[in-house]
Amino acid sequence: MTAIIELNNLSVQFHQKGRLITAVKDATLHIEKGDIYGVIGYSGAGKSTLVRTINLLQKPTTGQIVVNGEVIFDSENPVQFTGQKLREFRQKIGMIFQHFNLLSEKTVFENVVFALQHTQTQEENGKKRYLTKQEKAEKVNHLLTLVDLADLADKYPAQLSGGQKQRVAIARALANDPEILISDEGTSALDPKTTNQILDLLKSLHEKLGITVVLITHEMQVVKEIANKVAVMQNGEIIEQNSLIDIFAQPKEVLTKQFIETTSSVNRFIAGLSKTDLLAQLEDDEELIHLDYSGTELADPVVSDITKKFDVTTNIFYGNVELLQGQPFGSLVLTIKGTTEHRQAAKAYLAERHLQYEVLGKIGKAVK
Repeated sequence: MTAIIELNNLSVQFHQKGRLITAVKDATLHIEKGDIYGVIGYSGAGKSTLVRTINLLQKPTTGQIVVNGEVIFDSENPVQFTGQKLREFRQKIGMIFQHFNLLSEKTVFENVVFALQHTQTQEENGKKRYLTKQEKAEKVNHLLTLVDLADLADKYPAQLSGGQKQRVAIARALANDPEILISDEGTSALDPKTTNQILDLLKSLHEKLGITVVLITHEMQVVKEIANKVAVMQNGEIIEQNSLIDIFAQPKEVLTKQFIETTSSVNRFIAGLSKTDLLAQLEDDEELIHLDYSGTELADPVVSDITKKFDVTTNIFYGNVELLQGQPFGSLVLTIKGTTEHRQAAKAYLAERHLQYEVLGKIGKAVK
């Protein structure tokens, strides 16, 4: 599929207190139409700077930007993308932010209609005209219904919850029928329950409108809930990018693994296990194993197989299965007990089945 957004070898530099700061370094990111693309990194990683180049809110120093097949920036061949042309281009890219940015003195309806003040429509004869008051009202009412706020049109921001304010901001961002929606830490100011509600709304809008979503966040749980692709940033560079499933199944970078661990209940279980007195020290012929498996592997009786095939006994301490992009992912923490030879054969069998496993060692000693 052709990319709707191409960021090619982008770098962003600026001077600060006499120093040259490189906020983004030689980053390449291609986002296909219909993606929900998560860009994750800690504060200062450069993720917001990178994504804000998409609509030229941040002008790159070097590199190229192509949106919908049109070159909007090229440091090698400067193009003039300013004035009315730039304003029209930006109308097709909606943005939502952490702090909502609503106009406090205007109602919910007025906040959304404000985004339509310069909106034009094209007549059958090819001429453009501004939307009428009635057309704007119809559109705003439709958008408020879409984000489940139709009954709050006359309320003011001070009367709304954080989640409701973000729904207003989303409706406003959709006012000009954008093909791309950028969420810059759009759920960071919300509690977990409200965050999930907003993510559900974004998924629903993505399905109904076919809109491409670019999600900037420092929370892997947000990416895990909604994205189909992920890019991980550190110190201005994209250090890893892949589909969500491949990122979780086979993370390559230390930082990526750390982000994944923040969403994993199995890691919390292992950490807690090392601090408890509930389990006695493992015997010399026992090993504690952390096993990850996915997809069709979940239907295979792997634990039962190794018990039968290799004359070992197993004891499961933890098991969990969850869905990522509709595909099941599972984790087990278990002991394998048997002779060294039999345990080695059982682990070799797991490797042959391409199952990801880690020997954790003795409980209370090697588990940290």
